[in-house]
Amino acid sequence: MNIVFKILSFFIGFALYPLDAYLMESGPRSVDLDKGRRIYFSNCISCHNKDPNLKGAIGPEIKNVPYEVLESKVLTGKYPEKLPTGFIPKRKTQLMRPIPKIKDDLKVLHAWIVSMNKQSKK
Repeated sequence: MNIVFKILSFFIGFALYPLDAYLMESGPRSVDLDKGRRIYFSNCISCHNKDPNLKGAIGPEIKNVPYEVLESKVLTGKYPEKLPTGFIPKRKTQLMRPIPKIKDDLKVLHAWIVSMNKQSKK
C-alpha cells in the first residue's frame, strides 16, 4: 500500500507541475499582493484614499488605472504622452510627485490596486 501511495503521489505531482509553473508565471501571488498593499500604504495614502476606489484628499481614485499610466505617474509625476485607449485622466493637474524608489515594485503595486477594484452592481 505504501509503495502504491508513493507512485501515485509521484504521478500526481508530475501531472500538476505544468499547472504550478503556469501559476508562477501568470501573475502575482497573495504574498505579492500583500507587498503591493504595503507599498501603497507607505507611499500613496498621503494623497490617495486608503481605498483606491475612492477619491483621496488630493489624489483621485485610482481604480482601473492602466499599468502604463501608473508607471508614468509614479516615475515622472506626469501622464504618459500617449494615453492608453479609453483612459481619461481624472484630473488635469500635475500635482503628483515622482516616487522612483518604488520602480521595481510597480507590478505588485498595480496588482494590488487591480485586486481592490470594486465591481459596480447592476
